[in-house]
Amino acid sequence: MKYIPFKFSPLHIAVATLGLGIGSISHAAGFALLEQNASGAGVAYAGKAAIAEDASAAWFNPASMARLKERQVVLGGHYVDLNAEFHNEGSTTPPAMAGNPGRNVGDFGAEGYIPNFHLVVPFNDKINFGLSVATPFGLKTDYQQDWIGRFQGITSDIKTLNINPSASYQINDQWSVGAGVSAEKLDAKLSASSVLGAGVESLTTIAGDGWGYGFNLGAMGQITPATRVGVAYRSAIEHDLKGNVTFAGAGVLNSDLAAKIRLPASLALSSVTALDSRWQVLTDATWTEWSTIQQLNFQRVNAVGPAAGVPIPVQDYEWKNSWRFAVGGIYKYSDTINLKAGVAYDITPVPDERRKVRLPDENRITLALGSQYKFDKATTFDVAFQYVMPDKAKIDSTEGAGGTQSRVLGTVEGDAIVLSGQVAYKF
Repeated sequence: MKYIPFKFSPLHIAVATLGLGIGSISHAAGFALLEQNASGAGVAYAGKAAIAEDASAAWFNPASMARLKERQVVLGGHYVDLNAEFHNEGSTTPPAMAGNPGRNVGDFGAEGYIPNFHLVVPFNDKINFGLSVATPFGLKTDYQQDWIGRFQGITSDIKTLNINPSASYQINDQWSVGAGVSAEKLDAKLSASSVLGAGVESLTTIAGDGWGYGFNLGAMGQITPATRVGVAYRSAIEHDLKGNVTFAGAGVLNSDLAAKIRLPASLALSSVTALDSRWQVLTDATWTEWSTIQQLNFQRVNAVGPAAGVPIPVQDYEWKNSWRFAVGGIYKYSDTINLKAGVAYDITPVPDERRKVRLPDENRITLALGSQYKFDKATTFDVAFQYVMPDKAKIDSTEGAGGTQSRVLGTVEGDAIVLSGQVAYKF
């Protein structure tokens, strides 16, 4: 059998580490996950760096923990249901596979679950300590193994876990500051079909993981009796990934792999304004440094035999920085019930010419509804519903060369729902 060098498309998704656009389980642009609490989900995460409703403040802005005067723990979870379909408009499979083009359509809807945990413990009147365990990036897509674009991606299952201890300091009655450090693990499992020879293809899988470290900073101020503002910065984190690539039916091409992936920094500016004793208006503008993602370069490690002669090509992305804007409202219906609503607009960081099947990201609108119920002095429940409406995403992606070259040409349509719930308990 003759082994043909090819451009291995699953590799690029390691950059798209766990996100939703229209092809993932997050609703933020690119592959970011905002679902770190349910209390913020009901307002589409407007005001997230200034609201400080519960212990999840430790994640969104460590300075806002200063508003919490009692020990509190938050346990939350989110169910994400993505419904999406690729409509073929002239895609082609590699010439070597001309006899087996595959299905013209590609359903890649997937379900996902996102848990989170937050704890805040006051040390004294000035200092609070916090701990968050969250999933800030994520991706899950699952195409049929025989779809026409299988040579550029089939399954992507990527997860992150971020452990973030933090502290806040109350400067005076108006201002507080905070800081934290993060240890973040990334796990990735990616598959696609690869051409091994004329009429012969293999399911090829990359699996890898790695740790990275970063920090976050924040400040919060009560600038008027009615209005509070917050600013929160989260640093970029570089991951050193180590793993392997395996070829079903062609083990001689297997080898270890290594790569560096830099996940982006972000800066959030938020406000909360009390209109009267019942109404609050919340706003947020978040900038994300997606321009950190320009290339992905996987290197074979200790490759021998035929594997040493099949290099992994550099993947080009050329992503750009982007913004997310949100506005929401909270209505105090009674002493025990708050009603919430919000809307957000995400701008994709992905240039049209760089859109891929694993992350066909586009601009999107998110509509949100939620409610908070105070069960007693110690216990509060939150539930929320979000409906995500991405724009239609046009894909025109060519990968490989010669007998392995494929082109995916078509349009992606879909939507997603996010159901969130949490319990907050003071002790």
